Amino acid sequence: MKKNDGTKFILFKYLTKDILKYFLFALLFFILLIFFIDIIELFRRSSNKSGVAHLVKANFADIIGMASLKIPSNIEKIIPFSALIGSISCFNQWRKKNYYINSRLFGISLWGILSPILISFFLIGILSISLLNPISSIFNKKFNLLQVVFFGSKNLNTFSFDTKGFWIKENSGENELIINAKKINEKNKMLYDINIFILDKNKFLKERLTAVSGQFDVNIINLYEVESTRRNTRLKKVNKYSLPIKFYSDDLNVTITQPDTIYILDLPKYILTMKEYGLNTSKHLLHLYKLMCQPFLIIAMVLLSASLMLKSSARKMQFGIISISLVAGFSLYFIGDIVFALGSSERLPSLLSGFGPTLIGLFFGCFLVSNIDEPKNRSKL
Repeated sequence: MKKNDGTKFILFKYLTKDILKYFLFALLFFILLIFFIDIIELFRRSSNKSGVAHLVKANFADIIGMASLKIPSNIEKIIPFSALIGSISCFNQWRKKNYYINSRLFGISLWGILSPILISFFLIGILSISLLNPISSIFNKKFNLLQVVFFGSKNLNTFSFDTKGFWIKENSGENELIINAKKINEKNKMLYDINIFILDKNKFLKERLTAVSGQFDVNIINLYEVESTRRNTRLKKVNKYSLPIKFYSDDLNVTITQPDTIYILDLPKYILTMKEYGLNTSKHLLHLYKLMCQPFLIIAMVLLSASLMLKSSARKMQFGIISISLVAGFSLYFIGDIVFALGSSERLPSLLSGFGPTLIGLFFGCFLVSNIDEPKNRSKL
């Protein structure tokens, strides 16, 4: 009995190492492919910005450095694809070498063969969240900063968002306004719990205004229930106060931290802060759910490829089965992206959009594998 258990352990160890080898080859291939594509794209963007006076010209080392900064986030995205391609290649070799048939002769079920493999890929998914995600979030921040330096950014009236609320700088004649609001309504261009610091041309504080609410209009901001404070003067209260500003945007644009630049453990707190200030959290919630689903998506890819590639015991390569396996895996990934997009636009609930596609693929893969693993003579009873 102990000898049989030792033989099974050696077999499980060999098969797991075999599929991980194919997975790493596929991962390396995709990393290099996307790296060179990023280099080409960055060179194209750099050439389009040549001659712009206020931008720094990116040299070859800068381009390589920027492309390298994207490698961790690219690895996060392509791990499921690599698991799919690697498992399809590996299972095809198993069929040719009769590994699966011989394992069944030892009395090992398909679930028994896949269990150590699935545990290994689940751990890979956990490592991608716990180790790769903090690195990619830091590198994405650096990449975004370099993009502004080398390629510039759109010049819009934008509010920056942090834990103190919303901030924007505007000009009012010779004065400069620093506007802070605790809450914001982007559609109606309304601000709430407002503090406005008015600086003169020498950057000295001239006046402070506090208001319960305010609304942007063309080249003006209307404040309601205002208190005005100046040096050496008493507090003044007015029901309405209008300030001329240079504001041309049709909507309020709020610059928030992109979800891929936030570490997964910091995301829940940031999402709660966004909710507190009345911002749409769908995009950040979906990103959090997508990260949480990463290990299960990898497992779903392996299960789908196993259920299709190991269904037949024929040793000859069947391109039809390989094609179906690829289509099934890629469809799961891209349908998930479509559902994520619907969730981001609030056409579907965030929870359903985040977990739905992955869980459906996981349950479907489990069903197909269990269907193969059932004794064929059960139908005869």
